[in-house]
Amino acid sequence: MASIQARADQNESQPDHIRVAFINPGYGDRGFWKDVRDTMQAAADQFGYELIVFDSDRDWKMMVESAQKAFALQPPPDFIIAVNEHQQGTRIVLEAEQRGIPVIMLLNDLTEDQKDTYGRPRKDIKNWILTLTPDNERAGYDIAKSLIDGARAVNGDQLPGKLCLLSIAGDRKTPASLERLTGLDHALSRYPVLDEQRRLVANWSYDEAYRQTEAWLKRGGCIDAVWAANDNIALGAIAALEAAGKIPGQDVVIGGLNWSREGLAAVLNNQMTLTHGGHFFAGAWVMVLLHDYINDVAILKDTPEITFRMEAVTRANLPEFGDVLFSRDWNKIDFSRFSLVNSPNRSEYQFGLLTQSHRQ
Repeated sequence: MASIQARADQNESQPDHIRVAFINPGYGDRGFWKDVRDTMQAAADQFGYELIVFDSDRDWKMMVESAQKAFALQPPPDFIIAVNEHQQGTRIVLEAEQRGIPVIMLLNDLTEDQKDTYGRPRKDIKNWILTLTPDNERAGYDIAKSLIDGARAVNGDQLPGKLCLLSIAGDRKTPASLERLTGLDHALSRYPVLDEQRRLVANWSYDEAYRQTEAWLKRGGCIDAVWAANDNIALGAIAALEAAGKIPGQDVVIGGLNWSREGLAAVLNNQMTLTHGGHFFAGAWVMVLLHDYINDVAILKDTPEITFRMEAVTRANLPEFGDVLFSRDWNKIDFSRFSLVNSPNRSEYQFGLLTQSHRQ
């Protein structure tokens, strides 16, 4: 790390000498991981870092190959950013440790079982320098709570005695999915009006969510609300409801997550109560953290595991987010304003689009 710091100090006017490899578990040309990649690139450009991305197309074998390509770079990257998708995070962290390359875990951290077995950042694995994760549990809770608020609004500010809830999870393995379900469980324990009928898994897929919802409707299953782990799932459920002659947003309230263009449009059209999210900005936030780490911000030495709150976009607050979410022009955002190096009077990070200022 000392050599990296020295290079950063010596090349302050040429920060592109810092080379960062991102092992992207998803697609580089569409979907959530494209947004992660694009926000990361925008922030890297603003800070002057060279970003090298290896896309893996949601395929665990490709992800292994992407990791191999990242480690094979010559000269080696100064930093590697990785995600614990397909349970590949441990392998990447341990190889980075062996090679002496600082690694940052993004969005999906190692599980507690993995940490208990292999170690924790900085304490046991010295080159695992940072972790940045969203508060998925809170998001899962907020989606569920929005369904109650949505049902009350539809019924003239009166809440039905019971809402038949169909819950559709992303998967059974990734920390993000499991944490969102923990938030849902917390809401179910607090709000008995949510009567969960069935908990399904759609593998983050629009098509699978459509099939699962269609099958539930054909069986005559009771459905007043749909808790969806992401926008793809919510939109698949919406399509199935429409095919069955139901009006999404009126007959059935639906909440999702991802801030996708399609999800935002569904919120605008009252088909969804909200799209939670902003976590694809983790691509930019991790560049902010990296910039601050290189510049010796103390909080990152003492607290290597950083969590940030996501934000819920509703029809009421959608105008506050401006057109940036629809245009996807991330260069409109000055990411340096989130850096503690550039805000010495702040002692903690305030990540979130509602707190950002547009570049003039």
